[in-house]
Amino acid sequence: MSRPRTEYYDDSQANFDSERDLTLQEICPIWSGKLRNGLNNKDRSILSGDSKYCLVGEAWGFTGKQAGYYIAPLIPIIGCWTCIKYGKRFGKISKNKDSNINNFEQLISEFLTHWNQKHKSITATLKSRANAETKL
Repeated sequence: MSRPRTEYYDDSQANFDSERDLTLQEICPIWSGKLRNGLNNKDRSILSGDSKYCLVGEAWGFTGKQAGYYIAPLIPIIGCWTCIKYGKRFGKISKNKDSNINNFEQLISEFLTHWNQKHKSITATLKSRANAETKL
C-alpha cells in the first residue's frame, strides 16, 4: 500500500491541468491539515454527518454539488455517487474516537485516485476562482 500524498505543496504556483496527480493538500487543504494535526470531536461530527463540509465536500468547494444539491435525481447529472460513497466511508471511520490519519490512509489514497481520474478539473476551477477573487 502506498502512502497517500498528504504532504504540503505550495499550490500558489501549481498547474492544476498538468499530468501530475494532485495531493490531498491541494484538493482539500483544510481537511489535510486537520487530519495531519488530529481530529477533534467537532471535526469527527462533520466528517460523519455533513456532506457539504466534510473532506469530500471541501474537494467540491463546499457547495453540496457532489450530492446534487441534496436533490437525489440531480446526483448523476451534476454530482458523483462515488464521491458520496467516499464521504460515507470517511464518516464511518471518523466515528471511531480512536481513529487517526493511519486509519484514513487507504481511503485517502483511493479517493485521490478517483478525484485525479474524474474530477481534477474541479480543483483547477476552484483555484482559479480563488486566485481571481484575491486579485480583486
